[in-house]
Amino acid sequence: MLLMGVGPPLTWLAILWSDPVASGVRGPLLYGLPALASVPGLTGLSMLPLRRRTKGLILPLYLTAVILSLLYTLVVFVCVATHDCP
Repeated sequence: MLLMGVGPPLTWLAILWSDPVASGVRGPLLYGLPALASVPGLTGLSMLPLRRRTKGLILPLYLTAVILSLLYTLVVFVCVATHDCP
């Protein structure tokens, strides 16, 4: 459960901190980085001791939560990096 909650934002921060654009990552691979950040959480979801159908019902809600948390983390990261926080 901890892997599901903490894994994606920490992976996303590690990706952002490494500055993928400066390292030459371009195109579709750049858009795949948020999907890569969600892999630890999806692994945690698959490890839960629940039935397959229950996991299938949780998946859309979980993916929505991951997308929102990654967007929020991105906004905070950019805010702190540019020293433009309100």
